[in-house]
Amino acid sequence: MKINYFKLGAVACILLGAMHLLSQLLRGNDLDPQLASTLAEMKATEIHVMGKHTLLQFYNGFSLTMGFLLVAFGLQAWMIDNPGKRVILTNVFASVIIFVLTLIYFHVLASAFMLIAAICFTMSFIKSSRQH
Repeated sequence: MKINYFKLGAVACILLGAMHLLSQLLRGNDLDPQLASTLAEMKATEIHVMGKHTLLQFYNGFSLTMGFLLVAFGLQAWMIDNPGKRVILTNVFASVIIFVLTLIYFHVLASAFMLIAAICFTMSFIKSSRQH
C-alpha cells in the first residue's frame, strides 16, 4: 500500500480545524465559574477600532476564523493531486510554524495534530525529493 503523506497531513489539518469549529460552536453554558466570569468580563470590555466591538466578539471571531482557515488549508492541500516541491515545502513551513504556535498558546491535542501534519508534509517532501 502506497502512503500519500501529503494527503495525511491535509487530513490532520482538516480534522483539527473541524474539531476546533465544533467545540467553539457547540460550547454550552456549563462553564466553570472562573471561565464564565472571564467571558463575562470580555463581553463587558469594549474595543473601539473602526467601530465598537467587545473583546469577546474579537475572541470568538478569531477563534472561528482560525478553525475555518485550518479546514481550508487542509482542504486545499487535499485537492492537490501531485503537489510540486515548492507547494509541499510551503505546507511544511506553515505546519511547523502553526505547530510551534500551538506549543506556546494551545493544548496538547492541537499540538499533536499539527505535529502529525508537519511530519506528514515533511515525509512528502523527502519522498518527492527522492523521486526527482
